[in-house]
Amino acid sequence: MFVLPIVWLMIVVGVYIAALRNGMRALQWAIAALFTGPLLLPLFNSHKRLAMHRARAKNASIFRP
Repeated sequence: MFVLPIVWLMIVVGVYIAALRNGMRALQWAIAALFTGPLLLPLFNSHKRLAMHRARAKNASIFRP
């Protein structure tokens, strides 16, 4: 009975820390995780991957001989 809220809050804290480490809006993701819990994790991972791809694409240079 007490395990589910503890796991839910651990997911919120984990998403918050992961968003901070990846340069995303941490509070926005933490609030979304608070309402959806573990259902948010696939969306978070895909958004994190797209954000990293966008950041790398801006700094990438194309070599054309």
